[in-house]
Amino acid sequence: MKTENKKCESCKKDFTIEPDDFGFYEQMKVPPPVWCPHCRLLRRMAWYGYRILYKRKCDFTGENIITFYHPDLPVKVYKQDVWWGDGWDPKSYGCDYDFNRPFFEQYKELLDEVPKASLHTEYSTMINSEYCNAASFQKNGYLCFKHITGEDSAYTNVALNTKDSLDLAYSADPELCYEIVDVRKCFQTFFSQDCENCQNVYFSRDLVNCGDCFGCTSLRNKNYYIFNEQYTREEYMKKLKEFNLGSMKNVQKFKKQAYALSLNFPRRSTMGRNNTNVSGEYIYNSKNTHDSYFIADSENVRYCQLFLKGGVHNCYDFTAFGSASEWVYEATWTGLNTSNVKFSIWNYRNHDTEYTFGCHGCAYLFGCVGLRKAEYCIFNKQYTKEEYFPLVEKIKKQMDDMPFVDRRGLEHRYGGQMPIDLCPWAYNETTAYEFFPLTKEEALAKGFAWRDPDEREYLPATIVVPDHIKDVTDDITKEVLKCEACGKNYQIIQKELQFLKRFNLPIPIHCPLCRDRARIKQLNPIQSYNRKCDKCDVTIQTSYAPDRPEIVYCENCYKQEVY
Repeated sequence: MKTENKKCESCKKDFTIEPDDFGFYEQMKVPPPVWCPHCRLLRRMAWYGYRILYKRKCDFTGENIITFYHPDLPVKVYKQDVWWGDGWDPKSYGCDYDFNRPFFEQYKELLDEVPKASLHTEYSTMINSEYCNAASFQKNGYLCFKHITGEDSAYTNVALNTKDSLDLAYSADPELCYEIVDVRKCFQTFFSQDCENCQNVYFSRDLVNCGDCFGCTSLRNKNYYIFNEQYTREEYMKKLKEFNLGSMKNVQKFKKQAYALSLNFPRRSTMGRNNTNVSGEYIYNSKNTHDSYFIADSENVRYCQLFLKGGVHNCYDFTAFGSASEWVYEATWTGLNTSNVKFSIWNYRNHDTEYTFGCHGCAYLFGCVGLRKAEYCIFNKQYTKEEYFPLVEKIKKQMDDMPFVDRRGLEHRYGGQMPIDLCPWAYNETTAYEFFPLTKEEALAKGFAWRDPDEREYLPATIVVPDHIKDVTDDITKEVLKCEACGKNYQIIQKELQFLKRFNLPIPIHCPLCRDRARIKQLNPIQSYNRKCDKCDVTIQTSYAPDRPEIVYCENCYKQEVY
């Protein structure tokens, strides 16, 4: 089979489908995509809303609940234990398929009608952690998102096994850490990125097995370094006190100084290790993985992103979670022993399902919402095995013959993720906005919805935040602060204040959401460019655009220079 060049029906740009891609589509029994990889990614990420929380009533009990469904959405929302319980039956919403109407028009009605879980957490594993989402096994967590196993942590986004840590993103096994990105197995590490097995580190980048380092870049097995210069232990400790990190002005100064120093050292073309035949960014212990981002322990995948837990095999266009899944296509927030799943959103432990939302422990579903431990259902209606398969094939044909037309006038037939017109989340509430921020006008032009800010969350501050933590009293937890970036109100919680005082760090001047999005901007982007190694001039594929200021080396040159 030959390579085929196509024009994206969404952005109208050219893209290529390669012979191996066709082999995957044949195995999955789906038609080749009509949207380019980037437009498919945006669509999947726009179905990944989890970060913005609201208060509304449970439509079953009438109680006030925390949820990520805006109160104005015309959907039913049940509190966690009710949604997972036996007090209601998702099959009671089952209906016959109408061959006189487009599939997605009918599916949106079902999607809006079937109750939603208030949060997507494993609620039975959450202890005193009601303000968390996409999380499990949290104890005393606050605003922890996409987080598996944590204790006494807050303001996290994509994390594993945290303890007593705050303000972190895309990190694993941190303890007593603050303001970190892509950090693994570190202790008392602050304002740092891309570090591993380090302790007592500040304002550093790309450190491995280091301790007591300040403002350093690209060090291995070093101790008592300040801006990449060696000090004695006594000299280092004296300087650390002189830096006076309790002042926000000093923290901002050192951030700038450390970043400027980092530009003098080479960056590796791609972040990752222990890989065979891979392309993309942040890929670890994987094989035959291409055009992918933040992938671990996976094989034979392409156009995949954000596998918090790995073990994924033979998948394309799969965004978020993973965990022992195989043969998955065009899915978001899916995993846990999943197989042969297509066009899926928030589904665990399923096999042989298509076009499902919030279905768990199921098999042989088509166009279903909220089912659990069900088989042979279409639009939540039960069928026999003999009835199921012929009807599914008939619906697929009708989807091609009578396509759904979205708000942009684009046609949607069988074979792609659900149109964004059906999505309950606005673009600026989703992961798509985190990695590909758009203005309101740009988002609407691309067919996405937008959520305007609530003016009630932008009131004047009740206090001027002191520059130095020594001037902060315990009463600050009762005050209303105002973000210096977006103007939104926020507060300091008790565990946060205790942490900052313990380590002599200043009160943040930005709200948790702005802090989180600033950390994500520090990550290398989900894009790939061809450029030359700045040392040997070999052509490399990297997430660093050719016009960026960093020095970028191929893997061989980087290892020779740094290791």
